[in-house]
This record gives sequence, structure tokens and C-alpha cells, in this order.
Amino acid sequence: MQIRVYDDGAEQDCLLVLGWGNRCRHENVQWLVDQVAREYRTHVVELPTHITDLQREWVDPVREYAADLDQFPVLAHSAGGLTSAFLDVPGVTNRVYLSPWWGSDLPIPDPVLDLVTSLPVSKPIVPTGNLDGEGIGDLATDAQLADGPDAASPAFLRTTRRAQARLPPARDDAVAFCTLTDRVVDPRAIGRRLHADRIRLYQGGHELFSSSSRERHVDTVLDALERGPDAF
Repeated sequence: MQIRVYDDGAEQDCLLVLGWGNRCRHENVQWLVDQVAREYRTHVVELPTHITDLQREWVDPVREYAADLDQFPVLAHSAGGLTSAFLDVPGVTNRVYLSPWWGSDLPIPDPVLDLVTSLPVSKPIVPTGNLDGEGIGDLATDAQLADGPDAASPAFLRTTRRAQARLPPARDDAVAFCTLTDRVVDPRAIGRRLHADRIRLYQGGHELFSSSSRERHVDTVLDALERGPDAF
């Protein structure tokens, strides 16, 4: 796990947990980091891509790092939203989720997925298929897409599915941004965990920061980091 700190002299910290395959070197990720760093000392978590144990490889390292922070909001995208849902350190003030991966929308029938995830295989052999430009966002760059994971392992799918099945209740400080046309995560899973008045819809792909509608929503994202559900 890689954690990068962007410090332009802000007094308050923010923990930004990126999604599966997101890296600070990606142009659109850097755009998001730049927006947050205007207001916060921003601690950006790049999650390992191919894991076999979500708790050990994602949740525990983020929790250990966050325990050393004081008071801070969390901004989390996709797999970062799955990871952050288990983050129970006392310093968290508000939680802002961007297309959190609380349920999958894979083009694989459940019986087939059950069979695949039962395989004792940690090599990425299951094509993702929906992580293309149209699915990610209309601003997604060729370099960003080429750098992203194009397959997942049965072990990865197994550990993430188990985590989704045992998600704790959403906290009272949580809000989410999502698109109903998301081809990566299931928007219905977001709606099952958060009341409609704590969800803000946007037009675009899975990544708000890679969608051209991002400029219309970034100020609300920042406001939600500060005020939580009151921003809506």
C-alpha cells in the first residue's frame, strides 16, 4: 500500500482512499487530489491491486495509518469506499463516498460467479470487461485505461464479495455521489445503505473525477467533507 501526503499548509487532514487501480500519476486522479488539497492536508491511499485478503491487505493498513491522525474527513472512491466502510477509528468526522463498491454489477450470472470464486486461484484470470472509457468516464485518458487492471483473481473476487456481505451499517455522517448508469458498481447497493437524501446523483461514468460533470459537483464534495449530510 502506498500513501502520499499532499501538504500545502492546510491545518486539517483529509484521508482520501482511492479505488481499485487508481494511482496519483493518473491525470484525473491528480485533478481530484488537487481539489481536495486546496482545503486539506491530503493523505492519499493507493490500494494494492491484486489481493487475497481484504481485511489484512486493505482495511488493517488504512486503519493503522488513520489512527495516527487527529480529526479528519474521509473521501473514498469505489474499492476505497468498501475499505473505508470498515474504518472505525475515532477521528473520522464525515465520510464522503464516490461510487462506493458496496455491491457489484458484473456481467456474470451468480451461479457462475459462485463457482469462479470458489476456485483456489490468486492469479488474475477473470476479465473485468467494463473498465473501459465509456464505463469509467468520458475524460478517462488512454494512459489511465492502459494502466488499470484488466482482470481479477477468484481470490480477489471472493474476499471482496465476503466483505460486501458483511458491511456494517452506514454511519450517520456518510453521504455518497453516484450515477445510476454505473457499469462497475451496483447503484442499488448504495441505495440500500443510504437514504435518498444522502445520495447525490451525477451524470457520467463510474469515476466522477473522470467525468465531465465533475466541475458541477466538486464544490458539493468539498462541502460534504466539511459538513457531512448537511451539505445536501
